[in-house]
Amino acid sequence: MKIVSIETFTNEYVGLVRLRTDEGDLGWGQTSTYNSEITAQVLHLQVAPHVLEMSGHDISEVNREVLEREHKFPGTYLYRALCGLDTALWDIKGKRAKKKCLSTYWWEPYFNSGLCL
Repeated sequence: MKIVSIETFTNEYVGLVRLRTDEGDLGWGQTSTYNSEITAQVLHLQVAPHVLEMSGHDISEVNREVLEREHKFPGTYLYRALCGLDTALWDIKGKRAKKKCLSTYWWEPYFNSGLCL
């Protein structure tokens, strides 16, 4: 399952991430809402180049790769961008396991964004 595209959609209230894989999977994630247009730029400029064509099976490895390669930019916008990528990959993982979104996450009682149906 290689990551083949990452798209973002933002407005003044929310930042969404749509991620696609080479196997036809589609996952949705959400970035931090504060200045989400800046977060989207960081995602495209500093996260996507490292993860495109990377396997999305090991989510912690995807995050580690980005943090290692962007070690000179450890700012909050990088982490906000990773949130969108991370939640999109978890969305795919849940769909593949045929589970409802809330039963997939370890933070189950707290996650209620409505992204996973």
